[in-house]
Amino acid sequence: MPLTDVFFCAAAAWYTAGLFIRLPPKNAAGNAAVVGLLCALPAALLPMAGLTGAWILAVFLLLALIVPAQKTAGWTDRALAFPLAIGCYAVLSFLCLSARTFFPAAGALGAVCALTAGFCAAGSAMRGLFPPENWGEFFSRTSQEQFPVRRWLIWLALWLMAGLELMLTLTAGRPESALRAAVLGAANLFLYWGTVYAVCLMTAYRRERLTALIDQDYRSEMQTFMSVIRSQRHDYNFHVQALSGLVSTGDLDACRKYLDNLVRDSAAMNILLPVKDPAIAALIHSFRVMGQENGIELHLDIQNDLSCVVTSVYETNKIIGNLLQNAIDEVRGHTDKSFGIHLYILKRGENCIIRVTNKIVSDANARTYLEDVYKPGLSTKTGHEGIGLSSVRQLLGRYRGVVYSRLEDDTIHFIVKIPLRMEGAAP
Repeated sequence: MPLTDVFFCAAAAWYTAGLFIRLPPKNAAGNAAVVGLLCALPAALLPMAGLTGAWILAVFLLLALIVPAQKTAGWTDRALAFPLAIGCYAVLSFLCLSARTFFPAAGALGAVCALTAGFCAAGSAMRGLFPPENWGEFFSRTSQEQFPVRRWLIWLALWLMAGLELMLTLTAGRPESALRAAVLGAANLFLYWGTVYAVCLMTAYRRERLTALIDQDYRSEMQTFMSVIRSQRHDYNFHVQALSGLVSTGDLDACRKYLDNLVRDSAAMNILLPVKDPAIAALIHSFRVMGQENGIELHLDIQNDLSCVVTSVYETNKIIGNLLQNAIDEVRGHTDKSFGIHLYILKRGENCIIRVTNKIVSDANARTYLEDVYKPGLSTKTGHEGIGLSSVRQLLGRYRGVVYSRLEDDTIHFIVKIPLRMEGAAP
């Protein structure tokens, strides 16, 4: 295989893989050029060009760890990019070999350039369909389906495609006729792009399923929240009649106790009224009920209605839900729960501050607790999407927000800063 073909095939393979893991086209092109040179260099040093198909796999294994060296591309995404690049290299190497066989020597290089450029153009055209940055979160919840789509199917599809492409390319050899080359080339292209498109469809399907499940959860929570409010309004007349009866009989002490209980019950719901979106209020209310079921009081101090934050309602609920769930998980095991959990929603400058405060068992456990709570894969409330504060940190990073912790004796604070939308900006 000529060195120019090795360079173009390897470069096109990693360009497509770079686009798949959401690298900007300029970065993907730069990485592709580096990979092309790194693959062509050993090919130039090896006298037996027939071994190219065997040693290129080892080269890609090394490059999978080095390229792309981008913070935005996690190790999981890089591992998925590897079979994609291998399959692409196998397809292009067969197409280039066919072009060298059936095109005149003068036009062979042009045909190779056209094939690799066309492959890169196809990748650029499909870029909008590739899984987004947070695609792994679409598989964080299971649902009852006849044919459920799981994350391992993504891995299986890409690795199976890469293996089949290598097998087809290595066993086909040099094509004997133009018809055979056209048929095998079309089969390779269909297998490659069909698998990529199937992966995109599976990810899109899981995103739609997740959206439907979250919408179902929010509707349930909102119905519970609104039923509590309707119940309070319905019982208002009974409370007025009861107070009127106590006043008419002159039992002022009983009237005072009854009124205190009524005010306390009403105040618990009135605190949530500043929150503009009912879905957020419903989520906080559901955590308050959850805390009461575990003997934990959720104290609220809401001074911002969350209407101007850059995050969507779903993303805001994800942040608040993870913070409150982690606090409940910690306090649930405490013997003394009198401190409860405190939720503050404030505005400071150009940021909305969400702070959750609770006690921890001991200072000795603080470091372990802080390390574990930011680890990916930490479970959250059953029935809610989320994979711990690592996902919150990643979410906030897209908006230049932050989440951090502060420890004061046996009290821990988790603080989130969410930037506010500029006045006049679209919600």
